[in-house]
Amino acid sequence: MSNERIRVFLVDDDPLVRDVLTRYLLTAGDIDVVGSASNGAEALDLIDPDQVDLVLSDVYMPKMGGATLLHHLSQRPNTPAFLAITSLENDKAMLDILAHGGRGYILKSQPPDEIVLSVRQAVTGGTVVSPAAMNNLVRYLAPHDAEASAPIAGNERSYPAGITAAERSVLDLLCEGLSNADIAKRLNYSESTVKKHVSNLLSLYDVTSRLDLVVTVLSGRR
Repeated sequence: MSNERIRVFLVDDDPLVRDVLTRYLLTAGDIDVVGSASNGAEALDLIDPDQVDLVLSDVYMPKMGGATLLHHLSQRPNTPAFLAITSLENDKAMLDILAHGGRGYILKSQPPDEIVLSVRQAVTGGTVVSPAAMNNLVRYLAPHDAEASAPIAGNERSYPAGITAAERSVLDLLCEGLSNADIAKRLNYSESTVKKHVSNLLSLYDVTSRLDLVVTVLSGRR
């Protein structure tokens, strides 16, 4: 980014959604909404890569949807980060967005603070998906061969130095696609405790988002 503030361009065919998202982002204090469009085709004419850090775009729109918009933007120099936001969960759409360089796939139903956090993580290089979509994504990332994915006695997973037993337990459940709330219930922790462990895990693995953490672990890069 060229400055400390995050410059976001909104793309959604519903003006009410654009207004709501604008309010969410402006209340963050470090985010400016520098423009908006009602579909991908209109956005292509308006987006100046030198003036936009992130495109926050709906997936399903008339004339041109989010995936096609991302494809066109990726052909340009200085492509802004791209974060898809939708009201519909769709595995194919999510995988298409991520495969073409999108930084994430989140839902409009998520709390405002989660949407703002996703924007920040996407701009800083992280990859984010909604907690509801994480479980589906894990199925695509994890090995499909039952024998290959079976745990090896005494050596189920390689962990970095300094990780605690509690963090290992949280990490294993993250890799199953569980949300913080579900992990808290499974381990009988408070959600704040789970969030602390997740934060520590992000630092240990030197990643910026839950998705990057899961991808790193499941791909065996650590």
